[in-house]
Amino acid sequence: MNTLFYCSSPACHFDKFPTGPIILFEFFIFLGVLLTLYFLSKIEKRILYKFLVVSIGIFIFEFFTAPMWHNYHLGDWAYVYRDVSWVLTIGWSMLIIVPSVFIDVYIVKRKVWERVVMYIVSITVLGLIGEILVVNLGIRSYAPETLEVINGNFIPFLNIPWKAFYYIPVFMALILSFFKYWSLLIDKILIPPIKNAKLGRNLMISVLGVFLFELMVEPMVVNSGLPSWSYVYRDISFIMTGGWILIIWLSISLVDKFFIHYDLKEKTILYVLFATIITLPIESWLIINKYRLYGPSAIENFSGYQIPLTSIPVEIAFAIPFYLVLIISFIKYWIYKFDIKK
Repeated sequence: MNTLFYCSSPACHFDKFPTGPIILFEFFIFLGVLLTLYFLSKIEKRILYKFLVVSIGIFIFEFFTAPMWHNYHLGDWAYVYRDVSWVLTIGWSMLIIVPSVFIDVYIVKRKVWERVVMYIVSITVLGLIGEILVVNLGIRSYAPETLEVINGNFIPFLNIPWKAFYYIPVFMALILSFFKYWSLLIDKILIPPIKNAKLGRNLMISVLGVFLFELMVEPMVVNSGLPSWSYVYRDISFIMTGGWILIIWLSISLVDKFFIHYDLKEKTILYVLFATIITLPIESWLIINKYRLYGPSAIENFSGYQIPLTSIPVEIAFAIPFYLVLIISFIKYWIYKFDIKK
């Protein structure tokens, strides 16, 4: 069995045999992770738990976006789902946690927005270096739908698309927010209810998170048949995006109102649960009526099983709460940061 989950889909059958340079690359990832955990443990509490949180966030993202790109030649033992590799997961985790911890420990007197810029710039630079390595080692390649969006616009000599300057910061920002949000729980930081919440600002944070993520995963699914005036970029429609924002806002508002004394973990479970319950029948209706059309690479990733009484593939049923937990973590973390202003 080549993965932890048996798979007969064509998406599971690819060349896993590693080359010498790739084995060396994996060795340096393992060594780097060990050194990272050792040295960061000297300046940051509970670093192992926090590294695990980052890794979970990245795995969720990689699971959700698996049809967009391929990760080959890492060795049969390196994969846990389709071509999602735990080796790359811990490698990306290292690139995110190192600069974020150093900025938090040694640059604590900066304003929120200044630290946000430092987080994103430093992590993006490391992420671009990582992307260049995995592409040029022959590990990373892109699905046909992603190549269509890239449209041949690659950075000369580096072999990565110019759009990496968009994809990587958004990816890193989502995972960073997920990491920071759940670190509040790990560090046992109490989040007091905020009176007179700034609804306009909070709405803008929600719009930003949902729209940027929708733009990033656009190659996987097409929003079709909506009014032409509703499209703001390619097939991204403010009707569809606005719907997701409304569902997330409604779920967060209901939980914060009626479960005010629950802790961060319990509230987040309820946020995701309520939003998923609302989203599943809507997604089923959109698929049945062909407003949501999944691309060939996404369909190839499907096992063929559907949720009973719906037209939703089981992979999408798992992807929906994964998407929601990333987006909700992003929204709630930055609302918290701007509320406390530190």
